[in-house]
Amino acid sequence: MDDRQGDNLGRDGVGIHRWSPWVAAFLLIVFGGASAQAQPTRAALEPFTGHWKGAFVAYTAAGEQVDSLTAEHRYRWEDDVQVGTQIDRYPDGRVVRATARNYVENDTLYCEVTHEDGSTTVYRGRHVGAAVVWHRRTDAGLIESFRERVVETPDGPEYHIDGFGVYPNADGSASYLQFVGRYRAVHQDSSKGRE
Repeated sequence: MDDRQGDNLGRDGVGIHRWSPWVAAFLLIVFGGASAQAQPTRAALEPFTGHWKGAFVAYTAAGEQVDSLTAEHRYRWEDDVQVGTQIDRYPDGRVVRATARNYVENDTLYCEVTHEDGSTTVYRGRHVGAAVVWHRRTDAGLIESFRERVVETPDGPEYHIDGFGVYPNADGSASYLQFVGRYRAVHQDSSKGRE
């Protein structure tokens, strides 16, 4: 997940200045499994190993689409760290690349995303049921939380991302966005680490 996407989305002037009942319901769905025991192990990250491609779309809390892109993610293991590459292709031709490191440390899941400019965004996660729930909060008030899981469909595995973000604006207001990612497996070979 590229945090600069959120910065770009927040600057588009999409300001929702209060939490809507829809956003509250969405939060309940995303975090409704909080009573489940956290199980931070390599097994929590294993379903994401492979090559994935699909649509990532951002919406206002009112459901208005504000951005979209085609994402391509590849994940593989290097010892106990799941390493990845992420390529986001926007309709205007922009291409944004990042690398990722996912790992477990002191019973907490971590996702470190390093951007083209060298900056790194860190998410903390927990394993809830068949999903990983990632979260980050900055001192400036930016909040992102999302649930990732791999779902078996009749057409094969699908990588689902459902989340929300709160993006502070320069005028003190904030943009509240929800986002949805649906990626299909490009190539999965279980005999060779599924990539």
